[in-house]
Amino acid sequence: MIEAQLYAALSALAGGRVFPLVAPHGTANPYLVYSVPSHGSDDALAGMGARRAAVQLDAYAGSLADAKALVADALAALDPFDPGELMELQEYEPDTGLYRATAEVAIWT
Repeated sequence: MIEAQLYAALSALAGGRVFPLVAPHGTANPYLVYSVPSHGSDDALAGMGARRAAVQLDAYAGSLADAKALVADALAALDPFDPGELMELQEYEPDTGLYRATAEVAIWT
């Protein structure tokens, strides 16, 4: 299961504040949330081939620089998975007062 592998690779980041899908209310920042919003597969003559997982990493912090640094650390931690198709986004969330840096990558499993 890719989610368990992702947690194992990412769990040491942000002082251990790494969560699947959503962080608990009141979590201290910085923290990292990861998700696998979609799975797909290559077609092969004998059925499904390699599986592709889209992985989203969301780093939350009090500054954009800290959020971007955390998402960069998360990408480095995923390097053994040989991720590709990188897309990065940043935004400020006025409701929480936190900056978010997002990276989306594809991992073939």
